[in-house]
Amino acid sequence: MRVYFEVKHKDLLGRIGRLTLDGKTVETPAFVPVINPIHQLIPASQIKRDFGCNFVITNAYIMFKRLGRDAVERGVHNIIGFDGVVATDSGGYQVLIYGDVDAKPLDIARFQEEIGTDIAIPLDRPTGLSGRREAEKTVEETIANVKSTMAYLGASRRAAWAAPIQGGIYSDLIRRCINEFSKYDFDLYSLGSPTPFMESYLYDRLVSMISTVRQSITSGKPLHLFGAGHPMIFALASALGCDTYDSAAYILFAREDRYMLTEGTFRLDQLAYLPCECRICSSMSLDELKSLEKDERVKALAYHNLSVCFREVNTVKQAIWEGRLFELLERRSKSHPSLYQAFQRMISDQPLMELAERNTPATKRRGLLLFDRQSMYRPELVRALKALDRLDMRRDGYSSAVLIPRRVVTTKSYEAIMHKVRKVTGLDQFSVFTYGTPYGVIPLDLSYTYPFYQTVFHPFLLESLEGWIFQRVTEMLNRCGFRRVVILRWGREVVRGLARRLQAHLSSALEGVEVQVIDV
Repeated sequence: MRVYFEVKHKDLLGRIGRLTLDGKTVETPAFVPVINPIHQLIPASQIKRDFGCNFVITNAYIMFKRLGRDAVERGVHNIIGFDGVVATDSGGYQVLIYGDVDAKPLDIARFQEEIGTDIAIPLDRPTGLSGRREAEKTVEETIANVKSTMAYLGASRRAAWAAPIQGGIYSDLIRRCINEFSKYDFDLYSLGSPTPFMESYLYDRLVSMISTVRQSITSGKPLHLFGAGHPMIFALASALGCDTYDSAAYILFAREDRYMLTEGTFRLDQLAYLPCECRICSSMSLDELKSLEKDERVKALAYHNLSVCFREVNTVKQAIWEGRLFELLERRSKSHPSLYQAFQRMISDQPLMELAERNTPATKRRGLLLFDRQSMYRPELVRALKALDRLDMRRDGYSSAVLIPRRVVTTKSYEAIMHKVRKVTGLDQFSVFTYGTPYGVIPLDLSYTYPFYQTVFHPFLLESLEGWIFQRVTEMLNRCGFRRVVILRWGREVVRGLARRLQAHLSSALEGVEVQVIDV
């Protein structure tokens, strides 16, 4: 089965794409509900009808053990009543939970082909939170299973096959898996073993795992994340380059009377209100939900949890389309300390962020909102800082630089500014920069361009970064070789005393340069 993956929009490593196989299309990033092949509390057909879901995953091993040849005769799509894309897990989750499965890799591979699954996965052995020695065993067994499976299938395979990457927290083992799997023509990649990390709130470890994978595989093939769990992780997973992610948490949580929200999970007895507008929450009160019989309550909660999951993935898509995925990450990271730690791990991973910068568009539909020091890691901002560092302003040969407040650029035209500067300073030749920005100083002509003009920030950010900003200003002016710097205090200062403090810093840092402040 040929798989086509077309990327339509990108931001960070997140991408809105079109995954097509056998005439069926899935838009990514996609939340993939886990469907029990024997008992569906919420039918897959209803999930498709109500949420527009065209991609689900079910368990081939359960069908192999419970249905046998009947599954082959009926086919997986008829068994679960779903005409969209169906992926089948080979039993790796059962291995993770129970330690083993009663089936051979080739038995499961043959079975997945025979039941007509769209996306199949070789039988792997999940690493989970194993120690080094056990992790090596899981990787070697997974590689051996994949090798025998792909040799058995050969070129005549019908389904699309996904490479099951294992290795846990050990980056070298993850890369070993990927190097071995590159020998085979896999249609997709999948990262296994995240469930124990999710359950233990080890989101930062998950970031490192995904980072290793994303930097090691070709960007032309989709990446699936097994067991993503909670929607609070969807934005992060997407930003790291996961195109699809499955979860059974919507039903597992419901069985424990747990109510999902984007920023966390609550037990019903912890709620005073239903803070949601889904079909369930808008049709009954909290007391009515609590009073439902157990089976009905589980079904209602599962439906609500699904609503939250699909709403969040649409929020992620909108953020990618707008170019504001980083801002969404900043907001979501404040949902839980462990998620915030994961975000810190992400932005401190320099190779990962360099890759994200290369994949982030040069221009966007919306401007940049900067909140705090973490915002300074935005790829668009980092790229702009690098561009400023490469500028050579000495080509004009001017010996004087005039610094004007950034606020003036947003209220005055270029011509009006130049006229005023000449009148106030008495200079005929000079270079004009804007100051009072997180970028340091910006040449006036660039101050009207993206992203400089479209950057929104609070004065608090300037105060918290003042030393770093002053250093950037010093380096820029020194590199340009100016002998005189005039700072215009034009109107109310964005930060009180900023012009005078900048003057003091430059006077001390720039040897032999006259620095003065003029009130306009």
